[in-house]
Formats: sequence, C-alpha cells, structure tokens
Amino acid sequence: MKGVTVLQLDELDIAIVRVLSEDGRASYSDIAKAVGVSVGTARNRTNAMRQSGALHLNVWVDPGRVGLGINATFMLRVRPDAMETVTTALTELREVGYVAALAGDYDVIADAFCRDVPHLGDLLRDRIQTIDGVASVTTYVVTDIKYQSSMNIAGLLDRTDNLPSKDR
Repeated sequence: MKGVTVLQLDELDIAIVRVLSEDGRASYSDIAKAVGVSVGTARNRTNAMRQSGALHLNVWVDPGRVGLGINATFMLRVRPDAMETVTTALTELREVGYVAALAGDYDVIADAFCRDVPHLGDLLRDRIQTIDGVASVTTYVVTDIKYQSSMNIAGLLDRTDNLPSKDR
C-alpha cells in the first residue's frame, strides 16, 4: 500500500493481537491477565495499535443468515483515467464489501452480497456497468464456500520471519 508506515510489533503487541483475534470483545483486564501486564499497559498498547491503523476490530455478519444469499465477485476492466472514479463509486454501493485495484488481466475486483438473482442483476446492469470509466465486467457467483478465514493474523505473526524487520 502506498505511503503506509509499517508499525514494528514487539512480542507484547503480538500477544495482544493473539488475544483479540480469539475474542474481539476481550476487556483490557482480560488482555492484561492473558499477556501478563498491567491493565494500563494493555490499554495503552491496544490503543496505540488502533490509533496507528495497524489494529482494527470489526463485527462480521454471516450474509446468508441475514437474507443476502448471493455472494458475487466482479472483475472490472477500467479506463486508466477512471480508476479513482470507479473505485470510489463501487465503495459507495451498499452491497459492496470489498474493492481493490489489481495488476493483471483486470484492473479492479469487487465483492458484493445480494438478496437474490434479480437484485444481483440490478446491481450489475444498473449500477456497476453504468459507472463512468467501466469498460467491462466479468461476474462470478459463489456457489459453495469451501473455506472461509476470519483472517486470524495473530497466527501469521507467530512466525517471526513474517514480521517486518528494521533491516528490510
């Protein structure tokens, strides 16, 4: 990511991330007890990671259980002068939960959840394909999720070779 400052996480930060990845509602007291520090230290470290943008705590809702049973991925080709316009327009669509610029055959990927196939058709034809700068869209519909991660980053941080070093 452009212009992102890498925060150097130490063993205590990683331990805190591990606790929060298992229970995002853990109190500072719970965190402190689990990692062996004072409540103030747990609070300060957690808040520092949050304020830096390195730590985000989110709520995840199962789309299928709330009436959004169609999961679609849109692969877009975009005019080079319209990348910002297209990505901004996509993020403003309430059905869209993920937008990223790509290198390769497509320029942008977007994931969305819809109630049903007519809703998906409306989203595609009336709202995505009509965005100024969209040259083409290929749509993929998920038919069966085989694996879904909660993105437990703490597991990745257990390996010190994944941590950025000051020498790199």
